[in-house]
Amino acid sequence: MAQWTAGLRYEDLPAPVIARAKRLLLDTLAVAWAGSGAQGIAALQALVTRQGGARDSRIWTTGESVPAAQAAFVNGAMAAALDFDSVHDEATVHADIVIVPAVLGVAEQRGLGGKEFIAAYIAGDELLVRLGLAIQTHPGWFYTSALGVFAAAAASARALGLGPEGILSAMGIALSRAAGTQQALVERATTKRLQSAFAARDGVDSALLAQCGVSAPAAMFDGQCGFETLYTKLDHAVITDGLGRDYRFASLTLKKYASCFCNHAAIEATLDLLSRPEFRAADIESASVRISPFMARLVGAQFAPGENPQVAAQFSVQYSIASTLLRGRFLVDDIHPSAVADEKVGALARRIRIEVDPAQAGKFVPATVTVRTRQGGQFEATATELPGTPDHPLSDAEHRDKVMGCLASGERPMSEAQALRLVAKVDRLESLASMRDFWNLD
Repeated sequence: MAQWTAGLRYEDLPAPVIARAKRLLLDTLAVAWAGSGAQGIAALQALVTRQGGARDSRIWTTGESVPAAQAAFVNGAMAAALDFDSVHDEATVHADIVIVPAVLGVAEQRGLGGKEFIAAYIAGDELLVRLGLAIQTHPGWFYTSALGVFAAAAASARALGLGPEGILSAMGIALSRAAGTQQALVERATTKRLQSAFAARDGVDSALLAQCGVSAPAAMFDGQCGFETLYTKLDHAVITDGLGRDYRFASLTLKKYASCFCNHAAIEATLDLLSRPEFRAADIESASVRISPFMARLVGAQFAPGENPQVAAQFSVQYSIASTLLRGRFLVDDIHPSAVADEKVGALARRIRIEVDPAQAGKFVPATVTVRTRQGGQFEATATELPGTPDHPLSDAEHRDKVMGCLASGERPMSEAQALRLVAKVDRLESLASMRDFWNLD
């Protein structure tokens, strides 16, 4: 992995791979912009700014500059806040919210050119997706952060210009920072959105420490006390076979809905019901949803807004169905705390029974939604395919609408002209002489 990361050249990347990376990059920046308005993000920005330090890298939405690792932390939290970011459905990792903030922070610090940034970013995304695909068990670790810190360290070290030995050292240092648990998701805590941000920050710090000459374990995965001994086994062949030839990150899903991916099948099934002429949402008496044990662990708890209503909505299949039934859609606005507080939605959510089917082994599909009406009728729909996946990608128009909508929201909405300039800058990123000029949109 270290050898490949150090040796990857922009000139060796196929054009479709570069184009896919640009789309994922733009998607990540857009959802982060929208996420800047999420509960707690402003306080996080203020905390980091107050701590001060070198003015290396930008907090994307405010324009303030802070140390690269701290910028990666804040920007990573914004990118994760709405759960609208890309996800690899097979690897079960959110690669971009870790790698983009980390590598962009270092690229700004060093003044890397666009081509070098693209190569380092692709290297990090590819490593994280392959590490996720190599996982053997899913006991409850949050692998986006537990594995993401290794990939962020490698990509950041590459962006710093370190060779294979330096990259290896950065990954070894990252072993001491490998952590992440789904308990934050289960309890609907805002630390869920921070875990990937921790990985981005710690990946940058690991690379900077390697640059300083700090030594680290070389057997960070298969050593006596390495990741595999303590966490879970990895299929090494999955990580290395076809590395540099088959780009697995290209199959990351671009989400259509701002919600945990475990909710998307239920949302799709509900929209299927709403599309039927004979179905009337006003006639609903009660409903149920049948999901897999994996889905139930993350989104199957009883809906209760509590102290973190937005996170509660993002990780509730009951809320997802109720909101979709009553509003006829599922948009970013529907996870705003004021929307989550709508008592009509809450009342319907509490009438939705969750059925866990132990025979279902799928992570994200299928989901079956059944609605019973006051007249005694029953309607049922099952979703087995999800929009945004490689088999059912968002159209150019759908993705453009998502990007422009996100950039027009958040704490500091962009004007349409600014948003279009950002889109154009990403489109021609390879021509940018220095990433320090990336956010110059005037």
